[in-house]
Amino acid sequence: MQARRASLPRFSYARRRGFTYACFVTPALALYLLTVVVPFLQGIPYSLTSWNLVSSQSAFVGLKNYQSLLGSAVFWKSIGNTFQFAVYYILFSNLLGLGIALLICRSSRLNNLSRTLIFMPYVVSMLTAAFVWKYLFNTVYSPLFGVPSPLGVQSQAMLGIAAISVWRTSGYCMLIYIAALQGVPQEYYEAASVEGANARQKFFRITVPMIVPAFSVNVSLLLAWGLKVFDVVMATTNGGPGRNTTLTMSMFIYNNIFGNSKAGYGQAAAVLMTLILLALSYVVSKFFRSKGVDA
Repeated sequence: MQARRASLPRFSYARRRGFTYACFVTPALALYLLTVVVPFLQGIPYSLTSWNLVSSQSAFVGLKNYQSLLGSAVFWKSIGNTFQFAVYYILFSNLLGLGIALLICRSSRLNNLSRTLIFMPYVVSMLTAAFVWKYLFNTVYSPLFGVPSPLGVQSQAMLGIAAISVWRTSGYCMLIYIAALQGVPQEYYEAASVEGANARQKFFRITVPMIVPAFSVNVSLLLAWGLKVFDVVMATTNGGPGRNTTLTMSMFIYNNIFGNSKAGYGQAAAVLMTLILLALSYVVSKFFRSKGVDA
């Protein structure tokens, strides 16, 4: 009887704690359902029609939109461009963010000021950054070096767009890596020094394994942001130069829904884009969990 009475407060505390967690999670979960899940589910029926966004009537076409998409060279071109941008974006943002974090991870007045200045571009909206950098490329960079703006050269346009995005996001990655680096116990480095390890061995045997959670966060977030890129491309090249040189999946969807009045066709592309994003996010999450880290 005494043991049973002793277990009651614990059970009651566990329920209260679970209720408290649910209260914190419910508003964010409800907002996510209303703004992401519900619109996505509502869009699936439209992807099976020939709706033009204007008329209240639409004909049911089944999977015809999806068949047309899979046979469209422009759609596959947009997917290729999006993945190209995402690779540049993820790779260089993380390399630059990690490199800067290693340089200024220790607290000092100069380092604190440097962190603030490097993080400031992330506060600027991507659209504003795109217009500023477009002006710099056309008015400063091009006359100064006597070369055309990278945004106007087909082979360089995607790199130029990625450079703008990396400039804005690398400061965010830097903060994540600084937080991870400051959490690595110094005793590990001291023990490695006693064993005769050099700087390279310390980095790859201690630092990298200990900051895998930071890699997980940065790669997962930048993957989602990179595959949904729209504003920076629209503001700088609008899919050019040339024919669909920098056309991304988001721009393809926007052009078909609002530009060509093919809402059903564009919605089908949006459904495929969402499925691709979910699949890649699952792969990335599973990869980092295989390393012993929750993504």
